[in-house]
Amino acid sequence: MRLALVALLSFGCAESLPHPMTADDLAAHDPGPALVAYLAQPDASATICNFGARGPHLTTLDGDVRRALVGALTDGKIGPDAWLACTNELVRSAPPDAAASLLDDIGRAYRDLIKHSKLETSQALQARLGAMQKLYLDRKNGVSGKPNILDPMFNDLKRALDARRLGPVATRFGTELLAAVHLEHGQWQGAPADTTPLEALDDRALRLFARRLPDSDVRDQARRLVIRKQIEASPFPEVRAHAQMIEDLVLEQGRYQLATPKPTRAWLKTNKLPARGVVVRQDVWRQTATLLGASADRPTLSVLPELKLRGALMVELAGLSQPVTVCGPRDELDPTPCVSAHDVAVDNALAYLDKGGAFHVVDHLSMSDAMTLAQTHAFTLPLSVRSEPAGAVAWGLTFLRPADLIFDGNAAGASGPTLHVRADHRDPTRWLFTVFAGPRTYAAVVENTDLGGYHIASRGAEGASGSSGSTGSSGSSGSECSDGGPGGDGGPGGDGGPGGNGGNIDVEIACTNCTDDIAALRGVVTSIGGAGGAGGPGGSGGSGGSGGPGRPQSTHIDSDGNTVVDDPGCSAGSSGASGSSGPSGSDGPPGFPGAVTFRLIG
Repeated sequence: MRLALVALLSFGCAESLPHPMTADDLAAHDPGPALVAYLAQPDASATICNFGARGPHLTTLDGDVRRALVGALTDGKIGPDAWLACTNELVRSAPPDAAASLLDDIGRAYRDLIKHSKLETSQALQARLGAMQKLYLDRKNGVSGKPNILDPMFNDLKRALDARRLGPVATRFGTELLAAVHLEHGQWQGAPADTTPLEALDDRALRLFARRLPDSDVRDQARRLVIRKQIEASPFPEVRAHAQMIEDLVLEQGRYQLATPKPTRAWLKTNKLPARGVVVRQDVWRQTATLLGASADRPTLSVLPELKLRGALMVELAGLSQPVTVCGPRDELDPTPCVSAHDVAVDNALAYLDKGGAFHVVDHLSMSDAMTLAQTHAFTLPLSVRSEPAGAVAWGLTFLRPADLIFDGNAAGASGPTLHVRADHRDPTRWLFTVFAGPRTYAAVVENTDLGGYHIASRGAEGASGSSGSTGSSGSSGSECSDGGPGGDGGPGGDGGPGGNGGNIDVEIACTNCTDDIAALRGVVTSIGGAGGAGGPGGSGGSGGSGGPGRPQSTHIDSDGNTVVDDPGCSAGSSGASGSSGPSGSDGPPGFPGAVTFRLIG
């Protein structure tokens, strides 16, 4: 089914970042704002935050990136779940000093947020504080911030709790955090942690012991107890029957990963996987394409989701009473039998498996690969486990309308290039165009509904502009008491050059309903004569000459004392009239269209 959402694609944002922002786009932009823009999108993958990821990922965790990431959580630009997933990856994979500095920055933000006046009533603020707290509680043992930064904050928190200056919600958070901090120093509820009866702890506290205790022996005892309780509750009789062996294995490896033989059966629970549509955005001039995701429950495009197969891919193995799925994270200490994600294969060159066991679809591909993809009606990810087919993920596929392919003559008045166009409409839902323009080849995919108004053309270049007319001569200056001479008229502008002719185009069509297809293509593939050059402007008239200077009256006093006028003088001359502007040249004639011929191919 065609996706109606594709028309809602928008470009640009306040920081001039692309939207949607793909993981591949991160490298071309300031990493702090780019990371925030990426993580703010639906379906963004935290794998981008793993320094060792196979695909595109963050490569720096400097102060600007840390401030952007922490600020995006506190300001609500990134949701708590996406933020927590990213920071977990960073703390695990970034250089130790950078990870420690990140935890310091988060500690400062935590201190401000736990004292926020609206924390007690705002679920949004509580979720943000909870994400920070969960990161700190669940982080890998031995990874921490700098004591000179965090320890004073913990002391301030303790004083606030002792003085009962915090509300009930803040008190609950603060009490849990300090319990973990004390546990890292070997203390639990005011007593040495190694004297605590582990069997009396609930699952949450027991897992905290398993992560945070400094004593590795007691920590392993807690881990064993976590595993043992899960074995006792396991629905697999095979697990309960080999409890000690599996306990030892999970303690060492973090999970009960099976050495998978060929399964007897494998299948997908597709309702456990995201339902998306794949939208292809084409850059026909660069001959690249971007794969984006569409969803019926949101109005804009985003990135495509990663595929986490745990709970969705089911595998039936000989000797086991129940089907199993893909293994989860090692820190869950789960004794449930599982298969490695690396035993799963996806038969699609545009998808790959990351180190964490999730499949990703590439962001960018060549137009050659896009043309191959366009020959299908769905974006399909066939899965198998040890060569046993397990079904396929199939997402609807739509191509956004590409830019017109208009090829112009390469100099003023030059003819457009000769083109050879191959149009394939054997699939009645879309057109596949290949345009051969000299040494370069251009491909474009156009959905049926976008064909109207789409253009492929050879266009003659616009004619050369006419030359400007000469400027009229200036009028002569007047002598004393005389007017200036008139300016000369401007010369006529030159005529514009003729537009170039459109190039000839040979069109091959592979079609099923060929009469209608040829008629449709006549409005798409065209040869266009170039516009004639604009006539040159006439020259401006020369300025009139300036009037001559005036002469003052001269007099003398005779012997009788009378004033006698010797020379009455004269006034200054007027400036001469300016010359007329010359006439503009005529526009050049347009070029003629070239011949467009259509022929059918098998």
